[in-house]
Amino acid sequence: MSELPKPIEERIQHFLPRNLLHDLRTPLGHILGYSELLIEQMQESGHEEFIPHLEKIRKAGRELVVMMSENFKSK
Repeated sequence: MSELPKPIEERIQHFLPRNLLHDLRTPLGHILGYSELLIEQMQESGHEEFIPHLEKIRKAGRELVVMMSENFKSK
């Protein structure tokens, strides 16, 4: 559920371009994929010290995807 008051949420959804979610998800998907790739590379190369930072990036990206899906559903 959104934490925004219903009138504000409805107004935001009304004025958002239909393709905005796609436009936001595409680069976010790239960030998630790249962070996963880097995590694998750091594990293979023994640079474990970078993994917690990369996992924070991946976690934040996943949270944004969920937030966008919950709050800005396509009509």
